Amino acid sequence: MTEEDTIHYNKLWQERQFRPDRLYMQERVLKTFKVLFQKILKSDFSGKVLDVGSGDGSFVRVCAEHGIEATGIDICDGINFEKDKLPFKDNEFDIAIMYSVIEHLQSPSNILLELHRILKKNGKLIIIVTNFELERPFICGKEFFNDPAHIHPYNRKSIRILMKIYNFEEKFMGLWTVCKSHVIWKLPETLQFYYGALLPLRGKTRRIPKFIPGFLKGRSKSMLC
Repeated sequence: MTEEDTIHYNKLWQERQFRPDRLYMQERVLKTFKVLFQKILKSDFSGKVLDVGSGDGSFVRVCAEHGIEATGIDICDGINFEKDKLPFKDNEFDIAIMYSVIEHLQSPSNILLELHRILKKNGKLIIIVTNFELERPFICGKEFFNDPAHIHPYNRKSIRILMKIYNFEEKFMGLWTVCKSHVIWKLPETLQFYYGALLPLRGKTRRIPKFIPGFLKGRSKSMLC
């Protein structure tokens, strides 16, 4: 996609920012991050947060409502993640989030270097991205290129190599699943991804009848890194 295409794509997201379902979903995302930090990373989801590729800004808005200092940045701010310096000081943020962002970049080199610069010494980078190639072809990420803005697919091995190249230390990798038991994250990694990929029902739990057990909801092929 050209830069003009990407700008138009972003504008479509901006139109969604006040939809009740968007805010509801972001509330659940924030709750999931808090559980991840408390149960797996053994710390608090706190401090100064940067949402990289903030889209409609709804996650930043939800963070503010919960007393978390959060900033969002996206192409609508005049920033090209592949070549521009981020307008922040060194060691400024405690947490940076790239939720469905890195797969939209031809080269992540610039943004990863910049995130390394602006994160504090013990800062955390959260990356959520489709696991393009799972263990068997019949459950691989075949829908990845249905999004015209998707450019670069990743799997567990490639994202690990990429992070190592840019001097990020791995703390956790597992299935991205919203508001499920943290026990899932303690299962063997491969088992987590099979579980997420083979669930019979997708997310958007408000549209799924309440009598359906929670463990059958929220199918996912995404990695939480």
